[in-house]
Amino acid sequence: MLMKNRNRLITMLVATAIILLQMQFVLAPAIDMSPQTTSPEIVITLDRGQMMGTNSMSLGFMLDNEWPGYVSRSARQDLAREANFAGLIRVFDYRSGNPNPCIHWNESGKVGTFDWAGVDLLVQTIYATGAEPMFVLGGYSGSGGPRIPSGMAVNPVTNLPYPDSFASYASEWVRHFKASQFPVRYYEIVNEPWAYFGWEHVDFAKLGNYMQLFNAVTSSMRRENSDLMISQDFIGSKQVLDYWLTHGGADVDSINIHKYGASIVGQRTDAEMFQFAEKEYFGTWPLGQSIEEARQAWFRARGKLLPMIISEYNFNSASAQGTDPKIQQMAGAVWTALVLRMSVLAGVRQAVYYSYSGSASWGMKNTYTGAGFGMVNGDNDYPWYQYYVHYMLGNNLGVGDAIVGTTSSSEDVRALAWIHNEKLNILLICKVDEPRIVRIEGLEGELKLLRIDNSIPWQTPAMQTNGIKSEEPLVINGYTVALLEGQVPLLVQRRT
Repeated sequence: MLMKNRNRLITMLVATAIILLQMQFVLAPAIDMSPQTTSPEIVITLDRGQMMGTNSMSLGFMLDNEWPGYVSRSARQDLAREANFAGLIRVFDYRSGNPNPCIHWNESGKVGTFDWAGVDLLVQTIYATGAEPMFVLGGYSGSGGPRIPSGMAVNPVTNLPYPDSFASYASEWVRHFKASQFPVRYYEIVNEPWAYFGWEHVDFAKLGNYMQLFNAVTSSMRRENSDLMISQDFIGSKQVLDYWLTHGGADVDSINIHKYGASIVGQRTDAEMFQFAEKEYFGTWPLGQSIEEARQAWFRARGKLLPMIISEYNFNSASAQGTDPKIQQMAGAVWTALVLRMSVLAGVRQAVYYSYSGSASWGMKNTYTGAGFGMVNGDNDYPWYQYYVHYMLGNNLGVGDAIVGTTSSSEDVRALAWIHNEKLNILLICKVDEPRIVRIEGLEGELKLLRIDNSIPWQTPAMQTNGIKSEEPLVINGYTVALLEGQVPLLVQRRT
């Protein structure tokens, strides 16, 4: 459907014209596709005898306030199926635009009045598209305090809900899904709890308060269903994890993090963004340890090697004055591809993009910059460039696929190779916005090529598909994410 369905094109062009007028955007001329003798040549070498492990990663996304449109509009569901989002779809419970089933909470009785119709419809839709839900119960908004159901009391000493009350509320979710025979497993307890106890300078008294809440909640939920996967998205911090392991923190079932390239529009250059895409969290900064080191610390203390989950990621988290326009441009696509490449190499289990869709026209009208956080334009249900990155990987990279060793002669182009359904796939990511010529060593025969780059403006993005011969050079048009598919070399076949 993706490549053949052109009936959205007219609507897309109309919306694009509106966006261009609002942004007063001037299109740059496309780069010449013909080989340039002055363009540097980069050699990607496939090590046909080196297997680097297997892929563990599945792809997912966040449904924030746009969840009603996802449920009601089949086009958005179709796009999710076409990109094969088989991982987690993450959902908040606490904002007015989120599917909060608790109409009112009776604090004295520790019981609530619930309407589960919206949640059940959303869960059914998620499973129907081949994914699995993750629910985030509760949040914290700094001076705004905890985000909890209407009627639930806040402890004036801790400024958190009372643990037994919130535990009863969370357990209602588990009981409902159990009674409805929905196999919902994944939960996070309080979105970004660092907003309560601190990030760089952790307030350990507040961390203790949150840990007491988490312990009570998870104990109650697990009494209802012992197969749950429960965690929180700041457990990877060295300060938090050390305290957790030495002060009786309850077991978590995964090491979860949030990964954003920046928090202010224009905070870093593109080159810095790409550098940090590969280093932040995969190295020791900014949590004091890498996510792999967090896994090893948990293993040493509790004897279990936990999976890793990136439960939110995006190029930029800025929203107060508008979102970063580069999120939907090729810079955002390159950043996304670099993060996913590193996630595969690091053994990440789930990667959840924030978020699925957003209205470009609303963003331009109300914030004057940016098209939201989404990978799909809600104005016309047409993909942005980040969607195509996920499409390439979702349809050509599976859990258990063998990763094949590759090397690049230049830092300008990253590569990742793997075997999927008896086909060799090579992901190429160009990190410089200049032409490059790429040659692949170790391949033979005809290759299928999928590509996104700056030759097509980001306002009307499209994925280019064509075939090339393995011995032919690949001319890269500046920022590029490309996927090559060909026959598995004989030596690799023997080794696998």
